[in-house]
Amino acid sequence: MDRLSAYRFRMLLAFLVLTLIAIPLAVVYPAVTPLFLVLFSMVIITGVFAAQRKRHFLIFVLLLAVPAISARWISYLFPSAAGEITGHLFALLFFSFFTVYLLEIVLRAKTITGDTIAGAISVYLVMGLTWALAYQFMDEIQPGSFAYEIGTGPGGTLSLMDYVYFSFVTLTTLGYGDISPVSVAAESAASFEAVTGTIYIAVLIARLVGSMEW
Repeated sequence: MDRLSAYRFRMLLAFLVLTLIAIPLAVVYPAVTPLFLVLFSMVIITGVFAAQRKRHFLIFVLLLAVPAISARWISYLFPSAAGEITGHLFALLFFSFFTVYLLEIVLRAKTITGDTIAGAISVYLVMGLTWALAYQFMDEIQPGSFAYEIGTGPGGTLSLMDYVYFSFVTLTTLGYGDISPVSVAAESAASFEAVTGTIYIAVLIARLVGSMEW
C-alpha cells in the first residue's frame, strides 16, 4: 500500500487525462458515455485515495465522493432535468473541495518529487474541470448565461465539452471569443478563473520545477 501511495498523484493524473479525452468522444459518440462515466468515477476514487489523512477527514471526503459518483450514474440511467442538475451539483461540490485540498498538499510538500509534480499538474486540470462543471451548473439554473453561435450538444446547445473547452480557454487566458459569458455570475466566474490560472502557472509550477529532486 505504501508503494502504491507513492504513485497516488500519477494515478490521479492518468485518469484525469483519460477523462478529458473521453469527454469529446462521449459527445460525438453517445455510446462512449458509460466509459466516460467510469473514468469520471475513477478520477473521484483516485482523488479519495490521494486524500490520505485521518479517519474523520476521509469520512468527510467520502460523503462528498459517493453522491458525486452515484448521482452522475443515476442521471445517466434515469435521465431527467432534476437528475442532471443534482449530478452536476454533487460533482461540483466534490471537485471544488478537492481542488483546494490538492493545492494544499502540493504547497506544503517538503520534498518535491515526480509524484508531487504530477499532483501540481493534476491541480491545474482539476481546476479547469471544476470551473467547467460550475459553468454548466450556472447555465442550467440560469439559462442564457453564455452567448455562443452553436454548441456541440443536442440541437446546437452547449455540452460538457463546450464548458470544458471554455474553461480551459479561460484558464489559459487564450480567449477565442466563440463562447462568451453573459450573466453577472458567469462573467465574475470567468474573470476569477483567468486570474487564478495565471497566478498558478506563474508562481506554483515555477517553484515546484525549480526545486524538484529528480
